[in-house]
Amino acid sequence: MSKGSTESYVLDNGAKIAVIGGGPTGSFFSIFALKMAKMLDKEINLTIFEPKDFTKEGPASCNRCGGIISELLVQTLAVEGMNLPDSVVQRGINSYELHTDYGSVHIATPSLEKKIATVYRGGGPKGMGGEKESFDNFLVSEAVSEGAVHERLKIDSIVYRNKRPVLYSQGQEIMDADLVVGAFGVNSPTAKIIEEINFGYKKPETVSTAIAELGYTKDVVDNYFGKSVHLFLLPLKNIKFAAMIPKQSYVTLCILGRDINANTVKNFMESPVVREVLPDKIPLEPACRCLPKMNVRAPERPFADRMVMCGDAGSTRLFKDGIGAAYIMGKAAAKTAIFNGVSEHDFQTNYYPVYKSLIIDNMFGKFLYAFTNLYQHREAFTRMMLGVVRKEQSRDDNNRKVLSSILWDMFTGNERYKNVFFRAFDMGMNLDQIKELTKNLIRRDHV
Repeated sequence: MSKGSTESYVLDNGAKIAVIGGGPTGSFFSIFALKMAKMLDKEINLTIFEPKDFTKEGPASCNRCGGIISELLVQTLAVEGMNLPDSVVQRGINSYELHTDYGSVHIATPSLEKKIATVYRGGGPKGMGGEKESFDNFLVSEAVSEGAVHERLKIDSIVYRNKRPVLYSQGQEIMDADLVVGAFGVNSPTAKIIEEINFGYKKPETVSTAIAELGYTKDVVDNYFGKSVHLFLLPLKNIKFAAMIPKQSYVTLCILGRDINANTVKNFMESPVVREVLPDKIPLEPACRCLPKMNVRAPERPFADRMVMCGDAGSTRLFKDGIGAAYIMGKAAAKTAIFNGVSEHDFQTNYYPVYKSLIIDNMFGKFLYAFTNLYQHREAFTRMMLGVVRKEQSRDDNNRKVLSSILWDMFTGNERYKNVFFRAFDMGMNLDQIKELTKNLIRRDHV
């Protein structure tokens, strides 16, 4: 209950919840809220407002994401009763191919639990022909099976009336809600609607990214990419890193950095290192492409009475594992709403600690990316990294593959950045790096 108020902020039987956004965060919130309400023998009316049809091909149904999920998350979902069907997984990934200007190196998964799977967030690029199912559609369907209602409506206005949020679509009143959950993406105009409510929410700080679908045949993808994500650490302006993620007959290209534009994508595709990876004599024109935004700094006030922001609209992981973060934040928001209440105080006390933990963890991530910047832009450090990883990959003992595991978890795994950061102080790995750096410097001096 809010301070100084006699109004109840506990969700009673028949409470109405509006979830704006049917991506992973909105679906996870819905699934867990409905499951938890049933545990308390409480009936709630939950509606997901998502105009996209995730079964359709092309940009209109796409949620603009590379589509990587960890094996650990797949196992966690199974424990929660959400068994990811084979029809959703595009390809299982068990290794990296790390490419630099000074050579490439193969990095195998550090353990079976750290394998990853690739999925499509929408129906896939145009022309895919229904090869596989959409991950987002799978989750929305799971939410509907729990009791959610999916409305293909776009919410274009929210106002408070009698201390309750009222939702409008195309000028028509849609719902007088007991709780509004903002689970929209940073590319959605919904952030502006929430800002205009004036409770202190400001949309997340973002950077531009690039995503493109490279169309081949399944045989070409099998032969050239296999079960490896191809990761590029190249000294190209504004690019932190890029990845090529194999699916079925397409490869998803993701470029992350700052001030990404069409010219950045063109320059990357024309890099000699990239051209060596791509199949010969096949046109490089992507089947579809976009320049979406990515959340790099969470809003300071993500909630108010009867309103909470989560996922990309709130706090998420920096540059990786957005789906894993959606699971964490969707579940945390649902737990607070069902077991505690929906006042600002309830969210501050029970939801915000989880929200803040991702913000703190991302600070460790920023330090780690500063180190990878050295590997990326300094020849001596690039060669040092390649030498140490090659040595580690020749060992049978996974416990001695520290740098390999750091690189794996930074760019793919759902391991927290904090845990990866402290691993970077491993004495044996740093001695290996010093030896390799010294060897490279001596070799260069004698050339």
